[in-house]
Amino acid sequence: MTTAIITKTLKKIEELPSEYSLGFKRLTVLPSRVRKNIGLACVLRGESNDLSMKEFLNDLTENEYINFLKLA
Repeated sequence: MTTAIITKTLKKIEELPSEYSLGFKRLTVLPSRVRKNIGLACVLRGESNDLSMKEFLNDLTENEYINFLKLA
């Protein structure tokens, strides 16, 4: 992802209600192509939902999440 998209993505996280978990916020603000790829990966692993990805994103630090976005 480009720096501009990463900046927009991080700003969208701040706009979401605070009662949502950080992992859920991080997952929902991802661009649609990235979310589709994550969904496909979860299905191929035999999961019926994306809870493991929410937990993964929730456990990342801010810098780790930014690095994740750079690779996405």
